[in-house]
Amino acid sequence: MAGIIHGREALVLAVTLWTALFINDFLLLSGGALVLAPGWLSSVLLALLLAQILQRLHGLPRERALGLGVLAVLMVAAGQAAFDVTAIVALGPHLLPGGLGVPGFAIAATFDEAILQFRMSLLWNVATFGFYAAALSLLNAERRKLDAEMRALRYELNPHFLFNTLNSVAGLIEEGSAGRADRMVLSLSRFLQTTLSLDPLHDVPLAEEIALQRDYLEIERERFADRMRFDIRLPDELATALVPNLILQPLIENAVKHGVAASRKPVTIVLEARREGDRMVLTVENDLPEGGGISRKPPGMGVGLRNITDRLQARFANRWRLSSGPTAEGRYRAAIEFPLRQA
Repeated sequence: MAGIIHGREALVLAVTLWTALFINDFLLLSGGALVLAPGWLSSVLLALLLAQILQRLHGLPRERALGLGVLAVLMVAAGQAAFDVTAIVALGPHLLPGGLGVPGFAIAATFDEAILQFRMSLLWNVATFGFYAAALSLLNAERRKLDAEMRALRYELNPHFLFNTLNSVAGLIEEGSAGRADRMVLSLSRFLQTTLSLDPLHDVPLAEEIALQRDYLEIERERFADRMRFDIRLPDELATALVPNLILQPLIENAVKHGVAASRKPVTIVLEARREGDRMVLTVENDLPEGGGISRKPPGMGVGLRNITDRLQARFANRWRLSSGPTAEGRYRAAIEFPLRQA
């Protein structure tokens, strides 16, 4: 039901919904704020309790989760109805002289009237809490859809480096280069451990993203030995800026695949972060291989760039930009730009 909805989202939805109802009731019952305020507070608290209950139904079979969800709505609605009637009976005569009633009710003078008010309140609260539960479910469905899309995009990242790395480790062991093989395995272990634990919906500080890419570049540098160098330029002021996790991975992989692997001469990869006003700009540059200067986008780069495009669009709507192409200095540059946000 509520699934991956966060408590803050449930709170915002609850406060918004019952505040709107409170304002409506207050306008219909001038001077009844003291009667309505406790009902507003109890409604919000019961809504948060309902959100927690629905959250715990996640993972159950659909039919069972739906049945228990409906039961939970009925229970909190009954609890709110009992509170409403109690407040009306206990506070109404003192705060609303002359027999005035809260919207849809009159001050109950007999047990039968109290029962009637309870039934009316129960129906109203079933509808209201049912709407709240439905809104949570719809919000949850959107979050699940986005989560699935982001995970699919994350796992679309080129995994071939893993196989290449393992082959390189085997080759180093055969050559007797145990030290290089050890370093490669350790870097690969850190890289895989970190990437598998990342939540695709959560941003990370730029320093963490850079550290992860450094591990990846260390792996690739062991593979290509003296043919590859890299330079990372990260200003201290941007170390805590938030970025989508692994957003640089396709750019780094492309620089290795289409720059280092395709060249017979040494290639330098430069990863740079800079601030431009209220925007963050991340660039990855690499030397072009021999004869590669005329190509605007090397073959095979489309998957990585499309992955970044889809993730940035899902995360920032239209507030991002991606550009790539050869430079006048005989290098290839890819740059992504999006709003700067600090942790």
